[in-house]
Amino acid sequence: MNFYIKKMGCKVNEYEASSISTQLIDLGNSEVQKVENAEWAIVFTCAVTNEAESKSRQMVSKIAKLNNNVKIIVCGCSSQNNAEQYANKSGVVAVFGMNKLAIVDFIINYDNYKDKIPYIDCNISNTYDKYCIPVMNKTRHFVKIQDGCNNFCSYCLIPYLRGRSRSRELEEVVEEIEIASKYCKEVVITGIDVSDYKTSKGETLIDLIKAIQHINVRLRFSSLECNVITEPLLVELKKCADFCPHFHLPLQSGANQTLKDMNRHYTKEDFLHKVELIRKHFGDCGLTTDVIVGFPTERESDFIETIDTINKAGFTDIHAFPYSSRQGTAISKITKPLSSQIVNDRQQQLLELKYDLHHKFLARHIGKTASLLTENIKGNYIIGYTKEYIKVLLPKSQAQPSTVVNVQLTDIMGSEMLAKKI
Repeated sequence: MNFYIKKMGCKVNEYEASSISTQLIDLGNSEVQKVENAEWAIVFTCAVTNEAESKSRQMVSKIAKLNNNVKIIVCGCSSQNNAEQYANKSGVVAVFGMNKLAIVDFIINYDNYKDKIPYIDCNISNTYDKYCIPVMNKTRHFVKIQDGCNNFCSYCLIPYLRGRSRSRELEEVVEEIEIASKYCKEVVITGIDVSDYKTSKGETLIDLIKAIQHINVRLRFSSLECNVITEPLLVELKKCADFCPHFHLPLQSGANQTLKDMNRHYTKEDFLHKVELIRKHFGDCGLTTDVIVGFPTERESDFIETIDTINKAGFTDIHAFPYSSRQGTAISKITKPLSSQIVNDRQQQLLELKYDLHHKFLARHIGKTASLLTENIKGNYIIGYTKEYIKVLLPKSQAQPSTVVNVQLTDIMGSEMLAKKI
């Protein structure tokens, strides 16, 4: 049987999709890269914004048009949020929401479900679901350590869709990273809220870091909340054999009143203090963030305060995206969105600041040496990332994909850097 997988949204979806793929392949099935050649299509949807949900729906419709014989399974946050919007679509035979581990059984035993089409199963687990370890990528391997979220930010649906925070046992995580280190060059630790990692034995993120310090592989965290950044954690990270000094800390807003309205559990002063701690231990490292533009209660003075906080933090890159009202969230029930003109103007200002900060970061690295993990070939260059998450273009004659090479950063080209092997 040939199957096709489309992954939308976050790195957690990517990990879970790879795990499902591995299970199906182990059972003798084949993954194809074109849906036209598939008997089954599995779509991992996203619901973080209205746009993400819209793209997820469009993808399901597109797949049905490309192959009117394919049997479509929809899963993930968007289908958990509203199963019916997919169950009624052409070609859809099942909607699993967050109960993704049931997908393999459904496909293998499809004859038992034929009289229940479209089949809907949107149960949410209260324990960590054990996915099989995905097939290793030669370049970068994502390791999921946690699922769910307890934060309940006032704009976010994810806690309602993925459930409460629960973590994978430490021994399982260490085992997967050790296996991955023999195949790939970099391991990225991911989850819905990695910072809230806590096992049934009470082990925390610091315990995990201590347990994997000896493993000789580039190690990176997909995202960390500022509240988890402490002196002890940073000290342990410095002991890792090959830690990548890149921290993605979601700010969301740099204004205290807006942070309170968002239910973000920290102030701008708290955040900037954590940035200082990071700089103390890791110098001019990669420091990226997310910022929501045009939150419904954001006044002009709040936006100016956010700009000031961003400049003080000195981020190396910013993901700025407009607020998206999600029905069922706390903030959607009590206020109306700002006008699109205000949101667009503020987003444009943030984008200009993003480019300015990123360019200054790149300029500071001209002439420096770096460890580069190469990935894909594009034209005359091979593309890769340094440990600080600087995107680099290296002449393709100087390296092969999926290798780590030492380079000198020579110049800036757009939002990327040129380099030469040393």
